[in-house]
Amino acid sequence: MIDKNANKKEQIIKTAMQLFAVKGSSSTSMQEIAELCGISKGSLYLVFKSKEELERSIYIYCFRMIRDPLQREELESRRSPREKLRNQVEILLNHVYELREFLQRQIQEFAGKGVMEVPEWLRKSNAPLLTWFQNKLETLYGPDILAYTGDLSLLGSGMIHSYIRVIFNQGSTVSIARMADHLVDLLDIVVSGLLADKPDPLISSAYLTQWLEEHGDNPRKSPLQLIKEMKVLLSATPVDTQSLEEGLESLGILESEILMPHPRKAIIRGMLTNLQSYPVLDKELQDLNKLISPYMQNTCGLY
Repeated sequence: MIDKNANKKEQIIKTAMQLFAVKGSSSTSMQEIAELCGISKGSLYLVFKSKEELERSIYIYCFRMIRDPLQREELESRRSPREKLRNQVEILLNHVYELREFLQRQIQEFAGKGVMEVPEWLRKSNAPLLTWFQNKLETLYGPDILAYTGDLSLLGSGMIHSYIRVIFNQGSTVSIARMADHLVDLLDIVVSGLLADKPDPLISSAYLTQWLEEHGDNPRKSPLQLIKEMKVLLSATPVDTQSLEEGLESLGILESEILMPHPRKAIIRGMLTNLQSYPVLDKELQDLNKLISPYMQNTCGLY
């Protein structure tokens, strides 16, 4: 029964995608979808309670349609990490090509409606994807490249989007296989230059670490959030006025320093040392040290 229901659901999704690709989702009724599926409108609503639920299911179906073969390639033991990455790029672009008519129509509709918000389920996939990319970079090029994860993420995603625009162009003669080769070759060239010249990254390790902490499955506090909590905790602690003022001043200086484009290590270390004299902040200070550690690394390009 489960398999039968799953097959029925997939049939409806595929049928709706065909109609959406031709007419757009806003111009397609549930009645039309039901008729093309050979079922009644009531039966359709037993599977999907609303058109909005059907649309969400379509997007998740497309996402999994691309994700699953990418994961299978990741588990392939007979290929090198570089071969896996190259093949994963090709897999991604091939599936986008298969879905191009549907995707193009949806993009046109979103643009017409002014819809810019990214669905929550897709936002949640960003942090695991970035973590995967970090691991891939380290495997391919060694730990020294991790400082440039943010920059290389921008480059990679920008190239993928450019390739997709080429794919959407019906007159394009560039093969998807060549695009996959091109991206990995270009990545090798850029990484070689970064490791040789060691410029300051545009997107620092500290920013990237904080972003992952805030957008991952188990988001952690940012240093600024924790500092604010420490101010409240210290203010509620019975200490003499001078000690309270000095502690709050240290926290304020630390907060201001982290907000600067180029935080100074010496100032950060000094304020952390000052705060060690407040036992009530011991636990929070340990957590703060961990959160601030990216700001203290020489590879961050922050000073």
